[in-house]
Amino acid sequence: MARFSQPDPSRATRRTVLTALVAVIVISFAIAAVAGITVLLIGPEGDLMSRVLVTTLIVGGFSIGALSCLALWGRPAHSFGVAGAGVNAASAVVALISAWAEQGSDDFWRILNRLLVSGLIISAAWALAALMLLLSQRHRPIIRIGLAATLVALGVTTALAVAGVWWDAIADADIYPRALGTLGIVSALGVVVVPVLALLLRDSPATSVPQDFPADVANHLLETARRRGVSVAELVAPVLDEPTGSSSDHGRADQGSNGTTPTLEA
Repeated sequence: MARFSQPDPSRATRRTVLTALVAVIVISFAIAAVAGITVLLIGPEGDLMSRVLVTTLIVGGFSIGALSCLALWGRPAHSFGVAGAGVNAASAVVALISAWAEQGSDDFWRILNRLLVSGLIISAAWALAALMLLLSQRHRPIIRIGLAATLVALGVTTALAVAGVWWDAIADADIYPRALGTLGIVSALGVVVVPVLALLLRDSPATSVPQDFPADVANHLLETARRRGVSVAELVAPVLDEPTGSSSDHGRADQGSNGTTPTLEA
């Protein structure tokens, strides 16, 4: 049975932080894109053009990775998503240094290149895992088992790939390419199959609404929630999260007995 409760005071703060993070990522990507377009249209050809274009690709690619990780914001695995956004940001810094650095010893470039490749692998895997974790609240056993197997395979594949970057003895082993390829195929299979199963096999939604709802409203909510494969609380949550209007009548209609706005929980 759904019930009314007071909103979480920290929800607005979390949303503000998320908005700020997304704004920083999008603005950074926009600036890099404008710089790339400018160089292509009016900039001189040569090393500078190449570096600016590479910078645009770096910022764009890692921005997509960070946004993928931040898709977990507000979910149980949001800490994993925030950490993934940080990993993408750190990897972007390494990539930018690699693109713009001009001097350095052989050891410097060797370590920098290894950091760059490792950052690319870990960032891509982290972003992919974050998107997969959007299914972590699904209850069907086949989806939960498939998700767990995919994440394990993805983690082992990532660890093995990074190990091969840093230790030549591992990369030169005869079994290394076979093991890496096999795990990579298993990971790719899970990444494709599990989301498809999640689309085809939806969880049974919660089908209760407050008893004092008008019958036509309750039926409409139940039918819409059933069609979308979500609970009634999940269906109306975005509406209840919207700020109330400035009208005093509207405000009074949305407020509870103690002057606060109720929200619907499952």
